[in-house]
Amino acid sequence: MSEIPANDEPPSPARYVALVPAAGEGSRLPGRKTSKELMPFGPAGESRRPVIAHLLTSLLAAGVRQAIVVIRNGKWDIPEYLSADEWSAMDFTYKVTRGTSGVPETVALGLGDAGTRSVVFGFPDILFEPANPFPAMIERLEAGGADVVLGLYPTASPHKMDMVRLRDDGIVTRIDIKPAETALRLTWILAAWRPTFSRYLTQLLAETRSRLRDLASGAGGSHLGHAFQLAMTDGLVIEAVPFADGRSLDIGTPDDLQRAGDWV
Repeated sequence: MSEIPANDEPPSPARYVALVPAAGEGSRLPGRKTSKELMPFGPAGESRRPVIAHLLTSLLAAGVRQAIVVIRNGKWDIPEYLSADEWSAMDFTYKVTRGTSGVPETVALGLGDAGTRSVVFGFPDILFEPANPFPAMIERLEAGGADVVLGLYPTASPHKMDMVRLRDDGIVTRIDIKPAETALRLTWILAAWRPTFSRYLTQLLAETRSRLRDLASGAGGSHLGHAFQLAMTDGLVIEAVPFADGRSLDIGTPDDLQRAGDWV
């Protein structure tokens, strides 16, 4: 468990940096002309927006003004889109990779530019509502003894998600990755963490990558949920803010992208 330094300043999202992983190939959405993060959502005929805009709007609403975006080589349409005046209030730093083994490695690539700052994290291809969850997550992170705070949302597709076991006091006890059957209904969509977890993840990938591979076997690759699970095993504390009456949608498959057309 991390020690919380004495700090007379109120919790400030401006002291956080966002980390946005956009290095995936998007292989589940064939025939695209753009990166999957730029696929539009919302009803036809309305003012449709790229799905990444949903996350960025949430970050700006929470007062987060700096973001590290990790992209795959060739996905230049993402920085081109983010150069628009609409996002001029946010300072973007880009890390470019030829590819990674999964989200943990993608995240670790970006953490080098985070320095000693705390991090807020979100997937640029997942929609969520309520759409301004970061203030509550940051407040819980700074008020308690957690190393990580997860933002939890209901999902209709638990077999595709990281399902979270949660105590009544908000302490996370386990993360089940893509369970074939489960009674759990909340998945983590967003996260906020202290530098303690940034250091942990960096060390995990540098020194003990085999532990991550062991957990990932049979789960279709390594997930950040695996790293969270290992962190809890090694003594880090993970808490959560559940938005149990909310909703979420990963647009990563053709069927779910079609459902995003109904998202308002």
